[in-house]
Amino acid sequence: MNNLTITADREDDAIGLLGSLQIDGFSGFGEGWFNNSDVLNFCEKTDALISNMSGTSELIGSQRKADGSEYLERLALRCYVLSSSKLNGIIGVHVTLSKYPYTDCRKEEILKVSGELQARNHKLKEFSEELKSLLQGRIKTVVLKGDLNDL
Repeated sequence: MNNLTITADREDDAIGLLGSLQIDGFSGFGEGWFNNSDVLNFCEKTDALISNMSGTSELIGSQRKADGSEYLERLALRCYVLSSSKLNGIIGVHVTLSKYPYTDCRKEEILKVSGELQARNHKLKEFSEELKSLLQGRIKTVVLKGDLNDL
């Protein structure tokens, strides 16, 4: 089964999202820290994408070295329309997760998984609503199933 599972570590105005991806026999995990407002903004843009069935939304948590080099996406979600039917549209969610073992490691040590989940628009709407609930601490886990055969 293809799915993304997200849990949270909350602090005052920030949230750490830990993602676990299983896709076509591959799996991996990564985490990123975000301002609460960035996650809410992602949810609002995702809701607009679903309502209009056009546009994109993205949430990217990244890491850089002190000199600004070595850009690494630790947890990234990019949403875009694949089929624009408002009743039964399909949204692509490109997920990138990586685990950076320690500061100044070799690039070869970085564990990374990246792939596309495909979800019906109403399932992505549920994911967006649950992500808001996760942010507020009302639930502990959010799951996005990305296999159209499972819907």
